[in-house]
Amino acid sequence: MLTSEDFIRYQKQLKMADWGEAQQLALAKAKVLVVGAGGLASGALPYLAAAGIGQITIIDGDTVDLSNLGRQVIYQQADIGEFKAIRAEAYVKGLNPSIQVQAIAQQLHEDNAELLIQSVDLVIDCTDNFKTRYLINDYCVALGKPFIYAAIHTWEGHLSVCNMRLSSGKMSPTYRCFFPQEPGPNEIPTCDEAGVLGFLPGILGIMQAKEAIFCLAGMESPAQGALMTWDAQEMRSHFFALERDPLAEEKIFPITEDSRTVRELSPEEAFSLWQSGQIDYLLDVREEDEWDFARIEGAIHVPMNEIPGKLADLPKASKGLVLCHHGMRSASVIVYLQQEAGFKQLYNLAGGIDAWSRRIDPDIPRY
Repeated sequence: MLTSEDFIRYQKQLKMADWGEAQQLALAKAKVLVVGAGGLASGALPYLAAAGIGQITIIDGDTVDLSNLGRQVIYQQADIGEFKAIRAEAYVKGLNPSIQVQAIAQQLHEDNAELLIQSVDLVIDCTDNFKTRYLINDYCVALGKPFIYAAIHTWEGHLSVCNMRLSSGKMSPTYRCFFPQEPGPNEIPTCDEAGVLGFLPGILGIMQAKEAIFCLAGMESPAQGALMTWDAQEMRSHFFALERDPLAEEKIFPITEDSRTVRELSPEEAFSLWQSGQIDYLLDVREEDEWDFARIEGAIHVPMNEIPGKLADLPKASKGLVLCHHGMRSASVIVYLQQEAGFKQLYNLAGGIDAWSRRIDPDIPRY
């Protein structure tokens, strides 16, 4: 039952003709996993909490950086250097202390995804990388959980409610129904490369919160069963309906793209494995002038364009961590080594040496 405080807190939405105590109780009983605590989550989390979602879990292994503050508005200057998940948890608790909030300061990956997704009713994909996005899709499909997908690129946003059972009895499309093939590294520019104005992820995040609320309350929406594109310049949206692939359940966890898969470690995860001897070597593929200016002690230095000629010098049978400035060149090197030379134990340092400097060793100069 709703408490007297609940009736006061949620009085405006409880007055709506299409909303009542049953819908509010549905939200109060709901468990939601928010993957990623960046720009999309900065739009979604406040409205999920304010609406009365009973339990919210936030997972993100990144820390707050000055460059985040132009769009990730749940953080403040004083939060720089702190884990986003921890600061997001504090923000949500401050907004609505009557709900349960859990922060997990790590990335979603193969070792924790199944347990986390199994324990919730709905997943909200607030990520900004394809590896995690396809991971969310595959575990949600395998476990029968709906998830709210959103993404942004320059002036455009995408949104869809994936893997949800519709009122017709059919299941809505999966992310792989819309985008069957995972793009390779560097095929699609990130926000860091292409740029973004802060309102766009905020708007799409709010739309994710709206779709989550509708889904949990049993209400219908055009985004259920279709991919919405929203043009910020033209202020227009289009919905592209698509039938679910009959083989959707069979196309998860594909094994044909192993050589293109880049496994990432956060600076904290990499440092721990390096210190404990579970990472055998660090391979720095930056240019000579970058290496001279800043380096991680003990790393091997082979510039990216020299890799093909020095394959015999690299410890193929050992477990290696590959790094560059921000993680893009090193990802390309990993794909090359896996496809052309059969390397199987390589990991990419997420955020590169810049993230290592910010989060592990501040004595390393940044540039």
